[in-house]
Amino acid sequence: MKSPALSLWLSSVNGALGWWGGHAANAVRRQQRAALTEMLKPATGTLSKPKRRTRRRGTTAKRKAL
Repeated sequence: MKSPALSLWLSSVNGALGWWGGHAANAVRRQQRAALTEMLKPATGTLSKPKRRTRRRGTTAKRKAL
């Protein structure tokens, strides 16, 4: 049977490792996403969404003709 002190110490170590592990995993994901973006740039040109065009209204004479 574990002593309460050992149990408390183990739980605090697990909590700290979990926090650091989460941050390390996020850093790896961020690096992988950046690498993937760099690899895809030459193939696709750009990964950003195309800009939305504003629809321009015709002149008054054209609108009245319709």
